[in-house]
Amino acid sequence: MKREIQALKAENRRLASESADLTAIKRIIHNVDVQVANPPAWLTGSAPKGKLVHGVPTLMLSDLHFGETVFSNQVNGVNQYNTTIAKRRLRRVVDGSIKLLRHTLAPGQFGGMVVILGGDMVDGVIHDELRDTADETVMQSVITLHDELVPGLKALCDEFGKLHVPCVAGNHGRLDRKPRMKNGPALNFDFLLYQFLARTIHADPKYRDRITFQIPDGFDASYRVYGTRYMLTHGDSFKGGSGITGPLLPWMRGDAKTRKQYGALGMPYDVLVMGHWHQLRYLGQIIVNGCLVGFNEYAMKSRFDYEPPMQALWLTHPVRGLTFQESVFADDPKALNEAPWVSVKAAA
Repeated sequence: MKREIQALKAENRRLASESADLTAIKRIIHNVDVQVANPPAWLTGSAPKGKLVHGVPTLMLSDLHFGETVFSNQVNGVNQYNTTIAKRRLRRVVDGSIKLLRHTLAPGQFGGMVVILGGDMVDGVIHDELRDTADETVMQSVITLHDELVPGLKALCDEFGKLHVPCVAGNHGRLDRKPRMKNGPALNFDFLLYQFLARTIHADPKYRDRITFQIPDGFDASYRVYGTRYMLTHGDSFKGGSGITGPLLPWMRGDAKTRKQYGALGMPYDVLVMGHWHQLRYLGQIIVNGCLVGFNEYAMKSRFDYEPPMQALWLTHPVRGLTFQESVFADDPKALNEAPWVSVKAAA
């Protein structure tokens, strides 16, 4: 009994110390009124009045890998990446999403926008080769990306009236090389970035009540747009993908297990949204985002499919659910081929 009591006291002291550390961290970075659980009322309320209501657009930003360097000569010249290119691509995605929605779907009303921050926002420190070749330290990358995302989010808010920003942490931003389940998101540079973004934006009276953040303490974020229930996760918990079907089976198996789990918890969802896999796919009840970093040396060595850097953009209609599923390309288009767009060989 004495040994058991001593062990329990030691465990209690350890937990108290850990709780105090987390409290101190949150006191530093949580010095802001952040909505971390409940989406705003406008997302789940009635649609705005108007003759043509398109619904609420969602732009997903994930796998930005700020800080990573991709060397052109190591990927057969199909891609190059560094902080300068990353900033240019991110700005093009923000501008491109506005143009796609405003020009392609004009006229019409949207009634706000969801901007997902889906993890792997910075390159991180989990691999030595990434640290050795990065053009910024991870701390510098957090600052750089913060300074890019703040005006980007404000520009989208100015365009669409109000924003809701659900956030989840990825695997690249974790502090430990081995994944950590306890307090995993809070020990991640993505989490730190999200808190700084919320702090900066909510310090501006113009945007304080117009941009809300959903920053969970866990690995997933659940929210609803009108009648469509979304479950956001980074995607690194789904394993496999080396077979002839690629990652399709891991996605389907992971979605089935996640639906079963959340159904048992009384939190069923309609659409699973994730990043991590660097391949943009719309699969009905599953949405997988692309990436900003593009094709890199790891993808080359692993024989992954080539895909240009792009991010996902879709609409949630108040009645029809998911509509208008598009890709926002992060690079400028290549010069057009001057040859005729169609040719017919003359009969002999």
